[in-house]
Amino acid sequence: YLPAYSPDLNLIEHKWAQAKALRRQQNQTVEMLFKSYTF
Repeated sequence: YLPAYSPDLNLIEHKWAQAKALRRQQNQTVEMLFKSYTF
């Protein structure tokens, strides 16, 4: 049995949470954030 939504079992959820926190801290748009981390 798995719950309908379980962020602990879906590792990408942790990375999205980190990205959202970083976006809030740096006060950037999503586009600016991804642009700074892509090559």
